Amino acid sequence: MAAIVLTLAFATFAAAQTPALSLIQTLITEFNASEPAVYKLNPLTPQLLETLIEPITTAQIARNSYVYRQGSELRLNGKQWTASGANVYWLGLDENVIPPAGQPFYAPFNASYPTFGRITEVMNTLQTMGARLIRSQTLGVSVGNPLSVMPSLGVYNEQAFATIDWAVFQARQHGLRIMAPLVDNYDYYHGGKFDFLRFRGIDIPSSDASKVNPLVQEFYTNPTIVQDFKNYISHFLTHVNPYTGLTYAQDPTIFAYETGNELGGPIFGDQDVPVAWTSEIASFIKRLAPHKLVIDGTYGVNKTHLDIPTVDIFSDHYYPPNNTKLEEDIALVESVNKVYLVGEYDWTANNPQAASLQSFYDIIEGRQNLSNPVVAGDLFWSLFTHDVPNCNIYVNHSDGFSLQYGNPSNTVQNNTQISLIREHFFRMQNLSVGSYLPAVPCPGNTVEYTYF
Repeated sequence: MAAIVLTLAFATFAAAQTPALSLIQTLITEFNASEPAVYKLNPLTPQLLETLIEPITTAQIARNSYVYRQGSELRLNGKQWTASGANVYWLGLDENVIPPAGQPFYAPFNASYPTFGRITEVMNTLQTMGARLIRSQTLGVSVGNPLSVMPSLGVYNEQAFATIDWAVFQARQHGLRIMAPLVDNYDYYHGGKFDFLRFRGIDIPSSDASKVNPLVQEFYTNPTIVQDFKNYISHFLTHVNPYTGLTYAQDPTIFAYETGNELGGPIFGDQDVPVAWTSEIASFIKRLAPHKLVIDGTYGVNKTHLDIPTVDIFSDHYYPPNNTKLEEDIALVESVNKVYLVGEYDWTANNPQAASLQSFYDIIEGRQNLSNPVVAGDLFWSLFTHDVPNCNIYVNHSDGFSLQYGNPSNTVQNNTQISLIREHFFRMQNLSVGSYLPAVPCPGNTVEYTYF
């Protein structure tokens, strides 16, 4: 009811084209002071206040409201909110396109910034697919090379925020939310825990991910390195996005931060991530960003982390999809009344050991009408679109899991799987669509004032 009253009050101001935008800010302040924490709205910066001159819609209220956890359910403005979508790992920094001469490019890692057009087109594509959520490593992990946010310890490259700022702004405008890991378990182009180790003189081989020098645990246990990581998080979350005037800590578009991507210890899959480290990092994120949800970044549901009070969400990755494992993961998280997300999965149906995508989705969808749904959604790996401004070429990644929506070269199997994904995303919103795949214009619109 309070949100409805607030919407009507905004609309009254807008209809009269009242210049006193400070009055609206006062209204927001009073609203936040009087309502329960679950209904809090982000601060209205000058950039956002200007949008309130036009007629206020429910979409604008939702866009400025925080997703929150209530037991085993995610909610937005008092209603269940589901979180299905895609991994789009390259939004902040890419490794798949060599840019035109003169543009920033770091050849040793093939690293370059994606064009704003590429970012916008993928937002239009996600919207067409019925997605609500994006998971993107490079919107949180950016260390160790000249194009990174932090190329070297304590040295920051503000230019590197340009693509991240645009991605967050375009997600906001397209009605999408973001979750982002803050460090990577692997020694990838965008950086990760091996960079933090190297910054402090611990340079260990990282090429064999199945077994790494035990010194890798210094990332979690060395107080100096832990503080280095926290300093990076602080700089990242307090950055002000010029398109919104909000810090990343304030912006509801980024609904959650993940403590890392597929974190573990010396042996692949060992889940050797200390409870003390996860608790410290999760609590630090909450202090910087009280309305953010925290996702445990261990690769798999870490039983030793289930009772950490500042962790809201657990996740796992499925290569290939495995229904038994999915149900076991959900049961583990249900036991502590928290939320579960399928953080990544192979969508292709190329692996003969994989459960069918439809049966995998049936488990997720079947829980949505329960009083304790637990599983909030799923994110396939991974989405690519055109090499904008070149709308004749699709960007490809070499791992065999690139989903290229609308590519005329897609096989029948590809498009069948993509149709299943799209139908599933809409069902997660209690909507029904057919198998037809609508076209997405390239390069597409830069701003879409819509919200699912």
